[in-house]
This record gives sequence, C-alpha cells and structure tokens, in this order.
Amino acid sequence: MNPEDLMKNPFMSNRKFNQTMEVLKEETEFERIVKLLAVPSKSGIYISKVDIRNIGLSIGVDVPVRERKEMLKDIFYYAKQIDKLKEFLDKLIEYVNYRISQYKQIQSEFPVSAYIFDEWIEKANKLISFIQEMKTEIDIYKV
Repeated sequence: MNPEDLMKNPFMSNRKFNQTMEVLKEETEFERIVKLLAVPSKSGIYISKVDIRNIGLSIGVDVPVRERKEMLKDIFYYAKQIDKLKEFLDKLIEYVNYRISQYKQIQSEFPVSAYIFDEWIEKANKLISFIQEMKTEIDIYKV
C-alpha cells in the first residue's frame, strides 16, 4: 500500500494511517535479514523450503510452501505476533551452526577442497553475528 494513496483518502483516520505505516516499516526492517537468508552467496548457507518449514513448525508456525523469501517473511511476522521471535532467531542460529559443521566435515574428509569452504564458513559466521545482533535489538527495543 502506497503511503501517498493513504493520504489522499479523507476517511482514513490518523490512527489507522499510523498503524498501516508501522506495518510497512516492520516489513522493511526484516527485509534485510530475509534477503540475506535467501541468497546463499551472501549468507554462506542454502536454506531450502523444507528447512524453512521445519524451523517454522519447531516454533509452532505452520507456513505454506511457496517462494523461500515469502515463507521467511511469514515466519518472521507470525513469530513476532506470538512472541517467539527470539526463539525463531535461536533456531536460525542452530541451523547455520549445523551447516557450518557440515562444511567442516567436508573439509576434514577432502582436505584439498578445504580452502573453498573457508569463505562459506566465514559468511555463515557473519550471518550468526547478524542474527545475534537482531536478538540484542529485540531485547533493547522490546520488538
């Protein structure tokens, strides 16, 4: 919904307009983490639709299978609604650590290719740091 269109509507109360704008703002706040998670070259991991669904189910959020970005957005939205956002972020960290352990296992079994996985592990560790920062912000701002 375009904010300018809302302003043209004389029946839109300020309260409703503000609520709508807060929803739009929330979407952009989580857009960065969703984009990061959906692009393996940035996050260092690939998270499949099945993985996303399983993580959601583990916190009590049943999302339909569709585009990965949309599934992640839905889980963030519903996790926030049911006050399980921190639990969701913990599950994401757990998943990233699982992927890192897989990379390290491949490195130990195939030492010649170890240098390839160093970059992916570094990106995944940065993702963990980013998620932990989000958890801290949740505590600070009580999101």
